[in-house]
Amino acid sequence: MLPIWSAAADPRVLAVRASPSGGRDQRNFEMIREAGRVVRGSAGEHVLVDRGGALFRLDVIDGTVLAGPVFLRFELPDDRRLEDRLAVVRAFVAKPAITRHHLQLAGRLQALHAAEARAAGASLREIADGLFGHGDWPGDGEHRKSLVRRMIATGDRMIRAGPRAVLDT
Repeated sequence: MLPIWSAAADPRVLAVRASPSGGRDQRNFEMIREAGRVVRGSAGEHVLVDRGGALFRLDVIDGTVLAGPVFLRFELPDDRRLEDRLAVVRAFVAKPAITRHHLQLAGRLQALHAAEARAAGASLREIADGLFGHGDWPGDGEHRKSLVRRMIATGDRMIRAGPRAVLDT
């Protein structure tokens, strides 16, 4: 199946040249670390990268993104679509946003840590200090204690339910 995009027709498709990574000052791109796919065509590679729902399309006109870490050089002709292309480049090189899904996974991981720590004999205070750093612990209704109890219960439920429960949203 061939892609239906081209940098020649759509300014949101970025034409790039890929060369082997050459130094620490360069921003490396590793396709193996990205969610997406590569389709080889007669004019080069067509790459789709999914970064948390933000889709980026690349036309690799020289080199390959499949050769490990590569340095990407963006082809940006100074034409009427330059601003559109620059906006896509800025979005592509920006640090990925922390999405709700990432926060949910992080919360599940903390719940698993809390449940495992409790099973190993840690106190509620020790678990809270390990997860959140040292903090006040003033009385029975304190927020940290309640939070840790809920996390332990959630972690125990996920452990009983198996790996799928950790990944399902």
